Formats: sequence, C-alpha cells, structure tokens
Amino acid sequence: MLGQMKSWIRGRARRMLGFDEIMAAVHDNQEKVMTMVRREYTVMPRFGFHQPLDYLDLTLPYEFQPATSRCYLDLPIPTGRDCYGYSPDEPDEYITWGKHDHDLIVKAIRDYGNTSSGSVKILDFGCSSGRVLRHFLAEYKQNEWQLFGCDIQAHAIEWMRTHFPQCFQITTSSVLPHLPFEDNSFDCIYGFSVFTHIKYLWDAWLLELKRVLKPGGLLIQTIHAEAAWRHYYENREQGWVKNGYHTPRVYNVPQMDVNYLYYGDISVSQVFWKKDIARQFWGRYFDILDILPPPEHSFQDWIICRKSSS
Repeated sequence: MLGQMKSWIRGRARRMLGFDEIMAAVHDNQEKVMTMVRREYTVMPRFGFHQPLDYLDLTLPYEFQPATSRCYLDLPIPTGRDCYGYSPDEPDEYITWGKHDHDLIVKAIRDYGNTSSGSVKILDFGCSSGRVLRHFLAEYKQNEWQLFGCDIQAHAIEWMRTHFPQCFQITTSSVLPHLPFEDNSFDCIYGFSVFTHIKYLWDAWLLELKRVLKPGGLLIQTIHAEAAWRHYYENREQGWVKNGYHTPRVYNVPQMDVNYLYYGDISVSQVFWKKDIARQFWGRYFDILDILPPPEHSFQDWIICRKSSS
C-alpha cells in the first residue's frame, strides 16, 4: 500500500506540492501523507465543491479575527482575513464601500425592477462576510425585505452566522451550478466579482440563477470587460497585479484584443468578456437590460438582466 502511494505521489508531487516535501512526509507516517493529499487533491474548489472549514477529520468552532464596531451601526465589522480582501485594515472604508454598492443595487431595483409589492426577496450571490448584504438590514426593518446570501467560502458564511441576526438567511454553496432554493424564489439576485472568477460552467450558473429567479426578476452582476482590461494594464506595475497570479496577456496588451479570455483557478479573478460578447452570450438566457460602466471604487461593469415573464 505504501509503495503504491509513493509511486502515485511521485508523479503528481513534482508539479504540485514539491517532491522532497512529499517523500519526507511518506517516511514520517501515512497519516501526514493523507492529510496533505486531502488538502491538495480533495479540498475544493479545484474539484468542484465549497472551500470548507474542515480540511481535517475534526472540525471545531473557528477562531475569527476580533471584530470591530461603530456606534452608528447595528452590526459588527469583520477585520483582517475575515474581510476577504475588502479593506481589511480600514473598517470605515469597508462600510462606505459596501454602502455605496448597496445604494447602487437599490437604485437598479427601482429603475429596472418591480417593487410595487413593497417587500423584495433578494439573494447576494457570493456574499462573502456580508460586505453589501449587511446594509439591507434597513430594508428588512422598514419594508420586510427578505435577505439571503450564499458563498463558497464556508469561513465567510460561518462569520456571518456567528455575528449577524437570523434575519440574514445564509448558506454555504458549491462551485458546481446548484443552489438550495426553490424555483421562482427571488425578485433580485446580485453579485460582486463572482462571474469574474467563474471560468467553467458560467453558462450553467446563469441557468441556475434563472431557475431561482421569479419571472420578471432581476439579475445584477459585475463583469470584467474592456474597462477592467485597461485598468489591469494601467496598473501592471502595482504589486497586486504582479503578485496576483494574473495572466501577462492582460497587463501586456493595452486594449482588449480578444472577444473573451478565461484564465487560472477560481481564486484568480481572470474572466473577461467584451461588452458586446457579454450581451450576446448572456442574452441566450436573459433579457439584457443594460451594461453600465464601472461605478466609483470599481473597474468592473454591471450587467443588468431580467428573466422573461413568458
């Protein structure tokens, strides 16, 4: 058994984990080897599930970074790694950024949607630790909006489960195109920098989102288009570009010169469509109402779609 394991690992390790590290682990004990194998080859999202807390056999309550607060807010603010890259050291900027995006979503719902019934059922698709969803607490209190969120990051969902009240109905989801919601459930589904990561099965995901939207419901998502490509190029000397595992094709070519580009693993946001191509591709599944240019604080376009009522 150990000999077979050595042979299998030898071929894979040279590319993935480092041959010397693996072989040292083999000689130590099989349990250490299997821990490394589970972490590298069976921990998702590489093979299709969520990014779980339970890398090992035993799962215990997670120790989060200390949350902070502001006297004018009802909800605590994540810090450090619990912010998932959104202003981890600047709580006030984190709140301002999330509130800005919340206001744009509310405006889009009013401009393009139907809110005559008062209450709106929304889904934050890729909610992280509630950066935007938290700001809909006012709509919940005033107009009984129903607030849902999902993310493949189990850590982020667990943070919300620990710090937010139960009116936030949240769940860990999968990178495979499946959501645990009934057909025709939501008035609006929005997401920030999610389809910028979905290299595979983006079309199946659109169909899944269409399934859980009500007829006439809105899909609001951000995408990388020509403006994002230019932004990467113009900032190609910045550390976040150089060290971000981005393809040189993007930051070596000033203008987007292909109809679309998909690159890298799910952790790298490197999916680009030209706006006209996005209209064409997404238009197979939704009525495309508009593609808005990047708002303040962003370099991603907003694509606004409607599920046909027929």
